[in-house]
Amino acid sequence: MDKDQMMDSIQIDGQKVELEAGYPVRFSCMEHVEQELDDYVNDFEAAPDTYPAKAIDDDAADKRCRVCGEPGQIALLKEKGM
Repeated sequence: MDKDQMMDSIQIDGQKVELEAGYPVRFSCMEHVEQELDDYVNDFEAAPDTYPAKAIDDDAADKRCRVCGEPGQIALLKEKGM
């Protein structure tokens, strides 16, 4: 099952942030964050920008860890122009 969330933009701390096309928004719990960082770099050949999951104000975002399904604490995404 593909758990990648493709979005054009997302709300971070109340501000709309444009995202790079082709890069997903992923969430991770603290236990799996290193694995998810490695997977993101391996899958997309780019290091993601990271934010606390609580900073993501977007209701459309599934904030569960991709690995275990627990609530995510870290958001991994790629900001446009970063």
